[in-house]
Amino acid sequence: MTTLKDVAALAGVSTATASLALNGGPVNEKTRETVKKAAKQLNYVPNKVGQMLTSGRSNTIELIILTADEFPNIVRKTSLFYYLMEGVLAIADQRNVSVRFAVKSYDDPGLVTYFAELVGSRMVDGAIVIPQFARDARYARPLQDAGFPFVLLRAATFGDDLNYVDMGNSHGAKLVADLLVGCGAQRVGIINGPASHLDAIEREQGFTAALLDGGAALVAKLNGDFTIESGYAAMDRIAARKLPDAVFCANDYMAAGAIKFLRGRGIRVPDDIAIVGYDNNDIATAVDPELTTVDNRFFDLGRELAGNLLSLIDQVTDKVAVQVTPELVIRQSCPAP
Repeated sequence: MTTLKDVAALAGVSTATASLALNGGPVNEKTRETVKKAAKQLNYVPNKVGQMLTSGRSNTIELIILTADEFPNIVRKTSLFYYLMEGVLAIADQRNVSVRFAVKSYDDPGLVTYFAELVGSRMVDGAIVIPQFARDARYARPLQDAGFPFVLLRAATFGDDLNYVDMGNSHGAKLVADLLVGCGAQRVGIINGPASHLDAIEREQGFTAALLDGGAALVAKLNGDFTIESGYAAMDRIAARKLPDAVFCANDYMAAGAIKFLRGRGIRVPDDIAIVGYDNNDIATAVDPELTTVDNRFFDLGRELAGNLLSLIDQVTDKVAVQVTPELVIRQSCPAP
């Protein structure tokens, strides 16, 4: 059985240095890569239990997505978090840290207990928490009380006393409104997500404020659940009245559904109506015409969440307040003015 001593010998370093390199410790990157290459060559598998007993660390973090029973399709039928998870895993792999994933419901009566047990079990060193809805943040209390390292996505919503990486929803939606106004749109609609979803709240606020500042009118507002089907149904209702100049869909799946409806009715995009989405998912380039959208840089968000959580765990910092700025991506569904 291959031991850490064997890995150290092949890498030409001490056993202590090999241990630090494989456990995210303070060694230079060249040494870390040499040790990791040696470990891979020897098929070395670290003893996680032994590591935890020696260091008091599990070298494991947990990514927890909070959802609501009322809207199961947000996680089930969309890939909203796929790119974010990729970003988290990219940093975790660099630091030789394992990642556990969990999807928990706000409606679960055992939610607070789950977080308390997360702290007490010592099976993870910290957590990334992704709240989706404007609900009571009581779940965070056991983490705060224990001084347990955790970082929230969109946490500016809950106050600056929590560690957060913000995704700039309001700014991204403002970019959409400015584009539509610049293209001459006067009558505009919005197909939003669930009214209590944090993305929906922030995107609507940023969009409507910028739209009105630009002199355009919001003539239709409907809510979906971020799925293709809900975008299709909402566009059906909007088209039953006088067609607006443009519609902003608060994610790409709903925009794809809206375009599907319009194409089926012979309504041309963007000639008859402009459509803009949000997220820059793969579906944005799979629809015809390709979708103008906002890239919320989910991969970068994942990297920031994981990197900053590990900085908290390592006590490199005691405060995380990071902004990842979204970017407008112009395609055919709403060309630039």
